[in-house]
Amino acid sequence: MRMSSHFPKASQGIGRLFLVATLFSILAPWLAEAADRGAWAPNVTYAVSDIVSYGGKGYDCRQAHTSLVGWEPPNVPALWLERTGGTSDTQAPTTPTGLGSPSKTATSVTLSWTASTDNVGVTGYEVFVGSATTAAATSTSPGATVSGLSANTTYTFTVKARDAAGNRSVASSAFSVTTNPQSTDTQAPSAPTSLRTTAITSTSVALAWTASTDNVAVTGYLVFRNGTQVGTPTSTSYTDSGLSASTQYAYTVKARDAAGNVSAASSALSVTTSPSSGTADWHPTTLALGTVFEPFTGTDGFFSKVNPLFPAGKHLDYGYLYLNGGSQVSEWHDRTVRLSQKSLAQGMTPIFVVYGIGGNTDSPAAVWANLQSTSFLSTYFQGLKDVGQTATGIVGSGRIGYIVEPDTLGYLQQQYAAQYGNDPSLMPAATSAAYDSGVLVRGVDPAFPNTLTGLVQAINYTLRKYTPRAFLGWQLNLWAAPGAPGNGIMHSTEVYGLEAGKTRIQDNARANAGFAKKAGVLSGGAEFISIDKYGLDGAGAAGANPSDPANSLWFWNADLWNNYLLFARTLKETLGVPVILWQVPAGHINGTTHRSPTAYNSSGTYPDLPNTVQRYEESAAPFLFGDSFVLSGNRLTYFSKNAWGDPKVTVSGSTVTWGSHLPEVANAGVVAILMGAGVGVSTRGIPQPGSYPEAEPTDNYYWINRVQEYCASPVSLP
Repeated sequence: MRMSSHFPKASQGIGRLFLVATLFSILAPWLAEAADRGAWAPNVTYAVSDIVSYGGKGYDCRQAHTSLVGWEPPNVPALWLERTGGTSDTQAPTTPTGLGSPSKTATSVTLSWTASTDNVGVTGYEVFVGSATTAAATSTSPGATVSGLSANTTYTFTVKARDAAGNRSVASSAFSVTTNPQSTDTQAPSAPTSLRTTAITSTSVALAWTASTDNVAVTGYLVFRNGTQVGTPTSTSYTDSGLSASTQYAYTVKARDAAGNVSAASSALSVTTSPSSGTADWHPTTLALGTVFEPFTGTDGFFSKVNPLFPAGKHLDYGYLYLNGGSQVSEWHDRTVRLSQKSLAQGMTPIFVVYGIGGNTDSPAAVWANLQSTSFLSTYFQGLKDVGQTATGIVGSGRIGYIVEPDTLGYLQQQYAAQYGNDPSLMPAATSAAYDSGVLVRGVDPAFPNTLTGLVQAINYTLRKYTPRAFLGWQLNLWAAPGAPGNGIMHSTEVYGLEAGKTRIQDNARANAGFAKKAGVLSGGAEFISIDKYGLDGAGAAGANPSDPANSLWFWNADLWNNYLLFARTLKETLGVPVILWQVPAGHINGTTHRSPTAYNSSGTYPDLPNTVQRYEESAAPFLFGDSFVLSGNRLTYFSKNAWGDPKVTVSGSTVTWGSHLPEVANAGVVAILMGAGVGVSTRGIPQPGSYPEAEPTDNYYWINRVQEYCASPVSLP
């Protein structure tokens, strides 16, 4: 299930894509001395590398231009790059030394030098020709090629180093070199082939390839990372270093000869660096908790009230928000801005639930049709690009999460896979839309095929490309694979007996995982896999009867929750990545004896939920956090069941006690639990638009109180 969008699209003024296109079409090569220009102002001519301040932040000029009203630095990333190093770093890097030229042609000179050092870190170099103040080439490593030169001409070069704060070193000693005479050789070498990795670490990638041939001789190679030249080896190998851990990069290689002829690029190779040593930095070392988070004035008021009751220095780890498809793709940008900004304000990491291919429906037919639609997927990929760039611009070096396409693989596996031999690499998809839209570039980015597997790989790659600090995983469904009884796979132990039911649950989880793995969900180093429970609380789901929960599909007792953890553990064992539980409802069981802080309920107790819209019972929080509740009749019988022999389930008269199962959750391979309303009528653990009073949850603060208690003594991950 998905959460409907509650926010109308805000006016965005000039369209972002139109603005960038307009800028590039009218920019002239204005030249001005690069300098600290003070506060940004309109109608001023700025040169590349000029520094301005605006809104309390610093920006570096990326394109020479004359500013206009509306082109303020935060609004025009094509012109201005926010300085990420802050204003406290004023120390410039050391001067580059050893400037020389390992090779040259009639029209280009390849330069190399000894790397500079910096108190924080060198982020790049700028190469200048003669007395020019505009860089002729830039590089992130100590080497660059200056092209477009004249034959048999002497040029003088200098190099400056720069850091993240915009500090630039003194120019290197000048180096002069004469280009080769014009050659009659116009035949380019053949393209390098068999580009591959020979070693990968968290900070480096070692590459090798098969040599090119030429009518005269190959003199060297150009190595490109994400379309930018980073190396000029003369042999058929190169090691690219200084990379970020758990980050995806795309490499191509070109060959060149002495006359300056350059081959076509090799096929692109996508490589993901290894995680850094120790615990992954996208989740804490303890079992993490998160919430659905639709930022608005109600959530502002809610957090103002509840934050003082958290243990010192503690808060929720994640806030997630839905990006629904169809007409709501137009809202993605505004929703990205809100979640990114408000998550930072609350100390949470933002997670975007990309729910786009279904087109904001729960229709398998819509998923299948959109999968084949080039126009639909072009808009979709453009949306992913904008979300990644926008969130990164706000969050900076922080992590940004994606739960990818809930229900999509489930519908495809359930409804369409059989006719293709359950092989997603044979199921058609319009992956070419990623390239037709300009989001991916043919010959630069890897070539993903027009299949479901190719589309999944392209989505993962796109999220990585435009969100360098992304962590991501696809969502799988409990209902996708065959073999479940009519009331759902979690009820298998009730239908087939405990041990036979467990076996069926494990087989079902493996079938889900097997299809997902063939579909490429782990491509690009995906960090996790996700499963939901159901977006609506158990007592409110279709067919539910709170007075007789044994006949309810989703109002689970402890046995069914233990089945759920078995399913999660099997996914972890099969796919080899941790699990995130997502869209777990936030209601509770009536009759709870758990005490409430009087700041939340003056009586010190939690009122019963009336099992009406947005106020339904649910058993997730009691099972996870632990609770005791007083019951009678069918409810006592049902919630007392313990076929698993769970030592944390006890019964004393009419009181059923469930101990906290968060340690068992962690031992099942789960690293985070994301809880909250999945549809508009669900119980709300934090406010969401459409409830009243707007700053109040609808569960009487039960869920947030249990989170706060957990934060005082969180469960360490194994």
